[in-house]
Amino acid sequence: METNLQKANDQAVLFAFGVNHRTASIEVREKMFVREDETNALLALLKETLSECVVVSTCNRTEVYGVHPTAVVDLDFYKDLLIDFKNASEDVRREDFFSSISCAACLQMFKVATSIDSKIVGDTQILQQVRHSYSLAKKTGATGKILNQLLQRAFKIGKKTYLETSIHKGAISISLAAVELAREIFGTLAEKTVLIVGAGDTARLTAECLLKQRVGKILVANRTRANAEEFLNELHKSHAFSSDIIAFESFPLHLNEVDIVISSTGASEHILTEADFDAQRRRILLIDIAMPRDIAPDAAENRFVTLKNIDDLTTIVDRNHAKRLTELPQVKKLIYQEMGDFLVWYYSLPLLPEFSKAKEKTDLETIAEIKRIREFLNDNAARFHRMARSEDARNELDEHLDLVNRLFKIKQTTSARGELTSRER
Repeated sequence: METNLQKANDQAVLFAFGVNHRTASIEVREKMFVREDETNALLALLKETLSECVVVSTCNRTEVYGVHPTAVVDLDFYKDLLIDFKNASEDVRREDFFSSISCAACLQMFKVATSIDSKIVGDTQILQQVRHSYSLAKKTGATGKILNQLLQRAFKIGKKTYLETSIHKGAISISLAAVELAREIFGTLAEKTVLIVGAGDTARLTAECLLKQRVGKILVANRTRANAEEFLNELHKSHAFSSDIIAFESFPLHLNEVDIVISSTGASEHILTEADFDAQRRRILLIDIAMPRDIAPDAAENRFVTLKNIDDLTTIVDRNHAKRLTELPQVKKLIYQEMGDFLVWYYSLPLLPEFSKAKEKTDLETIAEIKRIREFLNDNAARFHRMARSEDARNELDEHLDLVNRLFKIKQTTSARGELTSRER
C-alpha cells in the first residue's frame, strides 16, 4: 500500500528558477536573455519533462516558472538546461541562479507582477511583460491548471497594486530613467537632437517621454524602414515635432549630428563599437537600454562619449526611492493575502474530488473532508509565509512534502470517519 509520503512525492510541484538583477551581473543576464524568437523552442524543451512552464525574460531577469509532475524535481538539471540552451556554459554558473519551490515560487511571481522585485521598484512595464510571456506560453499549450491560476492571480494583484497603492507614482521605468538621465546631463532637451535606434515598445515609450520634455528633434533608425515609419506616424498622431528616418545601415555616419543616442534593438551583437566614434567631434550621450547590450563598452573610451547602460539608470530613481518604500508594507499585505488564497487552492487540488467532472451532489462526508482540509490550510497561513521566505530550495521542498503528507493524513482520518458513519447507518 502506498504511504502518505509516497503520495506526497507523486504530486505535481510548482517551482521557479532563473537569474535576475539580485542574483547575477549584467554580463550574466545578457548571456541568459531569451529572445522572443527563441521562446517557443525553450518552452518545447522544458515541456519534455514538465507539465507546465512559462518563461519570463526581460532586461533584468530570465525566470522560468514550471510545474514538475512529481515532487522529485532536480533544480540543477533545469539550470544546466537553460545554460546549455543559451550556449553560456563558459560564462554562467549554477550559483548565478535562484531557485524556489511551491510557496516561495508563488511569492516570487507575485513580487515580479507587482513590480516590487523590479530593479526600479514601481516599474510600469513589468506587468505587461509578464502578460506577454504568459500569452506566448499559453499559445503553445505550455500552461495548465496551476500556472493559469497562478498567472491570473498575478495579473489581479498587479492591477490591484496599481489602483490601490501609490507605488507606481513617482516610480520610473527604464524608458523614463533614460530620459531623466539625459536631462541631468544636458539640462533642457528642447534644442537637442536624439537618435533612437530600434522601433519596439521600449523605444516607443522612450520617445513619448522625450516628447513630453519638448525634445528638439527625433531621428529613428530601424532595420525595417516600414516599422520606423509606422513608429513615427503613431507618435505624430498625438505630438507635433520634427523627425526623420535614417537608414539603419548608415546611422553610425550621423553620430556627429546628434546629442543623444538611445539604443533599444534586439540585436544579438553590438551595433556600435569604439571604431564608430573615431571621427566624433562633439559631445554625445549614449544610453544603451537593450538586452543584450547594443553598444560595446569600449565605446566609452572616446573622450567625447558618455556611455550609460541599464545598470547605470538606477541612480536616477534614488530620490524617489524612499517614497516608494513607504508603500511596500501595503503591497506586501496584498501579496500575502492573495498568496494565501492561491496556496489553499493549490494544496487542496490533489486531495479534493473533481466535482465538476462527476457532476454529482456533494455528500456530507465530502463536505466535511473539504472543510477540514481548508481549515487546516487556513490555520497554517504562517507556515506558508515562512516557506515563502525561505531561501533554501532543499528546505522548501522538505517543508512542502511534510505539508502534503499531513494533508493526506487529514484526508485519511476524515475518510475513515465517513466510512464509520456510513456503516452505522
